Amino acid sequence: MRALFMRIITGTRLGPYEVVSRIGAGGMGEVWRARDSRIARDVAIKVLPESFAASDDRLRRFEQEARAAGALNHPGLLTIFDVGSVDGSPYIVMELLEGETLRGVLGDDSPSALPLRKAIDYAAQIAAALAVAHEKGIIHRDLKPENLFITNDGRVKILDFGLAKLVTPEPPAEDESRTQQKQTSPGTVMGTAGYMSPEQVRAQAIDHRTDIFSLGAILYEMLSGRRAFRGESSIETMNAVLKEDPPELTAANPKLPPAAERIVRHCLEKNPRERFQSARDLAFQLSTLQDFSGSVSGAAPAIRTSRRWWLVAAVAAAIAVAAAGALAFLRSGTADASSLEARTFQQLTFDAGLEMFPALAPDGTTFAYVSSRGGNRDIYVQRVDGRTPINITKDSPADDDQPAFSRDGSQIAFRSDRDGGGIFVMGATGESVRRLTDFGYNPSWSPDGTRLVIATERTELTPRNREAMSDLWIIDTRTAEKRRLLQAGAHAIAGSGADAVQPSWSPSGKRIAFWGLGDEFSNRDIWTIEADAKEPVETLVRVTSDAHLDWSPTWSPRGDALYFGSDRDGTDNLWRIRIDEESGEVEGKPEPLALPAAFSGHFTLSEQEEIAFATMAGTDRLVAHEFDAKSLTVGAARPLLESSVGIFSFALSPDGRSIAFTTAARHEDLFVARSDGAEVRQLTNDAARDRHPAWSPDGKTIYFYSNRAGAYQAWSIRADGSGLSQVTDVPLAREGMRVLYYPSPSPDGRMLIAATDRFAALVHLDRPLKHRVEMLSFFDDDHAPEIPRWSPDGRRIVAGVNHVRGGHAEGVALYTIGKRRFEKISERGTAPQWLPDGRHVVFFERQHVGLLDVDSRKVVVRPLPAGITFGDDRVRRGTRNTKLAADASTIMTVQTEQQGDIWRLQPKAARQK
Repeated sequence: MRALFMRIITGTRLGPYEVVSRIGAGGMGEVWRARDSRIARDVAIKVLPESFAASDDRLRRFEQEARAAGALNHPGLLTIFDVGSVDGSPYIVMELLEGETLRGVLGDDSPSALPLRKAIDYAAQIAAALAVAHEKGIIHRDLKPENLFITNDGRVKILDFGLAKLVTPEPPAEDESRTQQKQTSPGTVMGTAGYMSPEQVRAQAIDHRTDIFSLGAILYEMLSGRRAFRGESSIETMNAVLKEDPPELTAANPKLPPAAERIVRHCLEKNPRERFQSARDLAFQLSTLQDFSGSVSGAAPAIRTSRRWWLVAAVAAAIAVAAAGALAFLRSGTADASSLEARTFQQLTFDAGLEMFPALAPDGTTFAYVSSRGGNRDIYVQRVDGRTPINITKDSPADDDQPAFSRDGSQIAFRSDRDGGGIFVMGATGESVRRLTDFGYNPSWSPDGTRLVIATERTELTPRNREAMSDLWIIDTRTAEKRRLLQAGAHAIAGSGADAVQPSWSPSGKRIAFWGLGDEFSNRDIWTIEADAKEPVETLVRVTSDAHLDWSPTWSPRGDALYFGSDRDGTDNLWRIRIDEESGEVEGKPEPLALPAAFSGHFTLSEQEEIAFATMAGTDRLVAHEFDAKSLTVGAARPLLESSVGIFSFALSPDGRSIAFTTAARHEDLFVARSDGAEVRQLTNDAARDRHPAWSPDGKTIYFYSNRAGAYQAWSIRADGSGLSQVTDVPLAREGMRVLYYPSPSPDGRMLIAATDRFAALVHLDRPLKHRVEMLSFFDDDHAPEIPRWSPDGRRIVAGVNHVRGGHAEGVALYTIGKRRFEKISERGTAPQWLPDGRHVVFFERQHVGLLDVDSRKVVVRPLPAGITFGDDRVRRGTRNTKLAADASTIMTVQTEQQGDIWRLQPKAARQK
């Protein structure tokens, strides 16, 4: 081995690479410039030095660097081309970079501060790249200016994953497990003094938040021109990391915006629980500083796709790019620049997980929001300038959400699941809770506080994935007297739409804005309606009418505009449209008020026109659990697919080798992949919404429902992507329905069972298109079937029971071929699915799994293991995304990991007040 290292000079060959010159050396090896003669490409090669070769531990760490860096794929991370070995000495072949390290840019003994724009640009790039590594389970652990490379075109590359910790590594071989445990367990100090987190200094267990601390120290240095922590020795420096806070940034540069100081301080919290909880959160915050610092220096390059192209874990990068695009859009002159240029943003919540349903008090000093930090949904109240939320519904074990302040700020109306669910009212600090209704969602107050308007279907943060229709009701807050303002489907006859959700009462009390499914049952548009008209349907005025998603309408305090969410610019963002409150007539085109987020919603305004809103980013994972139907035991999750655009629905092929799935994004398309997640093929690619795939018994055809011909009907396509064909053509409007959905083939492949708004639909595939559908009556008019499924012998059909008005599940119904009518057989059960014996069905209820004997009607329920829930994700409607394999050996479900926070936008006028 010694002879090999002596021969590494200009002209030395390492495999197919010819060494050209020495570049430098790092803690983990020497780096050489080399030429790959096969493709005429210059590369960089890192070779383990001779002093390291004899150490098995250092050799293992060198190999770990190759594995860690090679597993990543992002423009901000060094690309690994090859790994090789010559005479037992390993080397890594990497992309050759032109430029210098960030240490070279800053200087060593007396660092120089960077311009604000450049420092924020660099930090945002680093955060976006770290997000990718962290999503892959990899921590850098030695982030410092020496390991950050600035290319000649202004790109930042993270170098040297030699100290990277794989959080979820492959199980080590038995003979190396003790070495690996020693390397990654608490008690071993690794990193660089001055950039290590406190938990690193203490040799405690660490996670991805240690990199966030290091990046905070680097950002401090870029902005101030001085080290965040520096002593006369390494010991003194590490002591400073543990006990001291660096001087205020504004002392070094008084022109820095206070937001920059807050971001850096939040990174440098001693307790990791108090820091940013993810790199994508940090990237989001950094993107807001670009308002102060100017536009980002160039758009981030496209992320290279891998075999699993949909593993887009770099949500932070997407948010940063979306923010840059939004800022460029605003500066293009399309928006009202005078009212937008001076806007400021303030993050109000910082918990891990999802915070949503913000409600600003009228005076703008406090806000309410919803969080599950305590295990179930509760309503919290917090000052906008504070960090201590108060749980005002902690006495209720049921979910409480969708708060709305009365116009005088003294009361909060909210939705609660307590005592069967409904709309409740309480004082602004949680006192004197009282029920108003046993149904309803998303309440909005009348200006005088005497009435509420509510919808009969909930609106969360996935407005695309709505199917059931909703009414509007007005409730007297004094007497609880209720009056239906708008009935679902009634106004569709007038060409105005099909339903109404998420209402907002105008400041004068004259009109109510809402959004809903269009008369085509595909568009999501906004309308207004008079609150007290004798014939309300005759006063409907359509505000938007196009193929874009328009939702979450909120009146301006003066009643001269509607703020709303829309995807019309490619992101789910904030828009405004001028409107006459008296007549409801629109007085201009929608104006973009772009927020620094790829997704935002649940807008709420104070009297000063400050806006609070919820942001969201997340990843859907399709996982499989082993299942024993006899004992109702469920095993741990095994991942199959991941998608940052959401997995709306999926189905396993009869042979278990393929998975069909549809995405939950702006375009809802159909894909097929191998059951191990490989070889993804896109079958549909257009503006139509394609949903809920189901395989034919022979595995050659996939059935689904789509709006590609107007109303939702059943369609089919061959598994190779050919033969797209319409399966049903029911005149739904004539039948008083708006949708046919969830088609599922019978075991012999001759029929489908599907659902409509009110009935089940039996589809005879051997009949002509116009005459295929036979409607099957449900047991009463107040309930509708939910996802009907065939028994293995094709003689019976089981379906969940869905309450038409309340939209909630109410048990299980059974249909027997020949009886031509459903009967309710259980008061308990959601999304029932057959076992192979054709007698029992399994159902899932949040933290329980149940077994129902359809003949004896006996029900057995068992709790799920800790940490496993089915059907408890309202944002993704998990009950519709939990499926049992045909042999009942496996349960598949979609796990959603989401991060969302509450933010506040302050226009210039509001700040001056």
